Amino acid sequence: MQFIDSHAHLNDPAFDADREELLSRTLPQAGLILNVEIGCAPEEWQPALDLVSRYPSSVRAVLGVHPEYACKMTDAKLTELAALLPDQRNVAVGEIGLDYTCFEYTDKDTQQKTFSQMLALANEVQKPIVLHVRRAGEDYAAYEDTFHTLKHEWKGSCATAHPGVLHCFCARYEEAKRALDMGLLLGVNGCFSYKKNEYIREAVKKAGADKIILETDCPYLSPQGKRGLRNDPSNIPLIGQFVADYLNIPLEELAEITTRNTKTLYRLS
Repeated sequence: MQFIDSHAHLNDPAFDADREELLSRTLPQAGLILNVEIGCAPEEWQPALDLVSRYPSSVRAVLGVHPEYACKMTDAKLTELAALLPDQRNVAVGEIGLDYTCFEYTDKDTQQKTFSQMLALANEVQKPIVLHVRRAGEDYAAYEDTFHTLKHEWKGSCATAHPGVLHCFCARYEEAKRALDMGLLLGVNGCFSYKKNEYIREAVKKAGADKIILETDCPYLSPQGKRGLRNDPSNIPLIGQFVADYLNIPLEELAEITTRNTKTLYRLS
């Protein structure tokens, strides 16, 4: 079986001790054929591209600005990002969006301004988007505002069957349906396996395996059974097993579908 981790943070200091071992040996042995490194703050953009250069057969980069780091954006940084996005090592714009749990770092207006700037860049380079949307408790306003902005500011005109992904999907089917109607995929990670998250599992089940991709968001969000431990892409088969069991399909079938979806999303051969 072949798997892709569609969303990882392998440049995180949590991997400083064994990054080489992971990418050279551990992950290939676990069936990982590709890992997508997310550079979502200005200081992460070049390191993400450099990681691709060191591991050209097993890593691709995605560059953007996480809403928490929107406060770091200046005109100079925006110009810098615009110059980096066309790089062939970079396959998408992300992770970008709205997060209404991090106002202590970046206020709502700054998040929205940066999100709009990121969508404008995505429209310009015609690359898919990787969305980060996080609600505050039971308040889904971040999703509502995200979908409104996408409707009015995003062309979604990439030459791909899937113009983007709603990363770390942790919402109801109502939000899933609106995302799917825009052509977005759902990024499924360890959150799917947590006992309290039946609503996520039900939403994914209604969406269907052909509308999802697998991710870790490592080093965060380890799947059930490994919570409290550092997450890494070798857990993708375990996350896939949780999903396959719930959807009542063979893991081999899920691996084939999600790997194909990820390749389509990121235009990978």
